[in-house]
Amino acid sequence: MEVVKEKGKFVLKEGEKPLSWIVFEENDEVHLIETVTAEEAKGKGYASKLVEEVLNMLEGRKVKISCPYIKSRIEKKGLEGKYKYTPLLKLKEEIEKFNKYRSPEAHAELLEFEKRKAKVLFTGPFCVSCGVYDYFEDLIVDLNAKVEGFEEFEEGFVVTYVFNEDLY
Repeated sequence: MEVVKEKGKFVLKEGEKPLSWIVFEENDEVHLIETVTAEEAKGKGYASKLVEEVLNMLEGRKVKISCPYIKSRIEKKGLEGKYKYTPLLKLKEEIEKFNKYRSPEAHAELLEFEKRKAKVLFTGPFCVSCGVYDYFEDLIVDLNAKVEGFEEFEEGFVVTYVFNEDLY
């Protein structure tokens, strides 16, 4: 197994087969956005191995973390002070918390993000007349953001949030 740096990804491969990868952006800092594991490789420790190797590769560089999984691995190793956690990470953690406490009544999913905006899809068997709009605010109680607007679809709502600081 080896870790290969490709365009926008660090990939853990076995031969030519990608097992797990980290999506990133790079300029003067490296921004680790998301960790993904191939379906057939899940639960085998590949993501953990990849994170460890990538963090070793980036030793001495400025690194921003926006991935909850990478944050959990950093905390497990006691390395919190070495990395910068982004507001995008906080948004992802708030979505995880929302889904933990609101599911199956409502489910939130991050669709896209820009420097100061994010779109989140809300789905579920919720009742519009019973305060579904409160869900939009519940998600950002601990974030420095506000609802810019929303679109209603047959399967739910897409809500656009505007943040008072850069997400990454």
